[in-house]
Amino acid sequence: MADQTATERAEMPAAPNPVIERRTVDNANRNLLKFLRPGLSVLDVGCGSGAITRSIAEKIGKSGRVLGIDPNATLIEQARQHIGDLAWLDFQQGDAYTFTTDERFDLVTCARTLQWLADPEAALVTMKRLVKPGGYLSILDYNHEKISWEPAPPASMQRFYNAFLQWRQDAGFDNAIADHVGDIMKRIGFTTIQVENQFEIVHRADVTFATSSRLWSEVAELRGPQLVQSGYITESERLQAIADYDNWIETAGESMTVYLLAVEAQQPII
Repeated sequence: MADQTATERAEMPAAPNPVIERRTVDNANRNLLKFLRPGLSVLDVGCGSGAITRSIAEKIGKSGRVLGIDPNATLIEQARQHIGDLAWLDFQQGDAYTFTTDERFDLVTCARTLQWLADPEAALVTMKRLVKPGGYLSILDYNHEKISWEPAPPASMQRFYNAFLQWRQDAGFDNAIADHVGDIMKRIGFTTIQVENQFEIVHRADVTFATSSRLWSEVAELRGPQLVQSGYITESERLQAIADYDNWIETAGESMTVYLLAVEAQQPII
């Protein structure tokens, strides 16, 4: 039952997701820039509708190979519709636990996906197996327990956020996964591990403040109905959180810091 609950709660809502669609390597996965070069082979695990995956393919060029996988068939179909002339880019339905292929990749990347897995260690074991000797595994993820706002957001949004964390925790997800990935990598056999701060920090003076800080209104709009259905909040509480938080952005909000780490390891050369 726990596994079923985790799968259900991790399922991406079918509605368009502006948070995901506006992401690129440069604005949301810049830790990869040091790896990307022409001719690279890359596997993107948990690619969703493929926004970042397409950005990776554009950077490595036609001499490379990029494959994105996601368990959600609808998202994979959306991703395929936007391949355009990137013939070296492909998408397949597959998940982080069971995906198999004879290919081995120079870089396996998994961004903001372990947070939605009840057994991240099992997924990392699978990903490690897909990295070429001398290649790299790059994980980007959150510690949701360390987010900070200045000043504090409205009480209604704080209630929603706490409910969101509890809803996730009850499904078996690790709300602090970013701070645990390094230790998991050590357990599964990596020895060369690097951790980089990738905090997402936005201030009122930034042109992106309204869009970036609205992340949590968008979560309440997209994921909130799942919390309502599961009994963690009421519909009126969800709507109040969105309205109050949008007002906070317009009037009182000064900054938001989302705790995000890149944890990267090199596959030993045999």
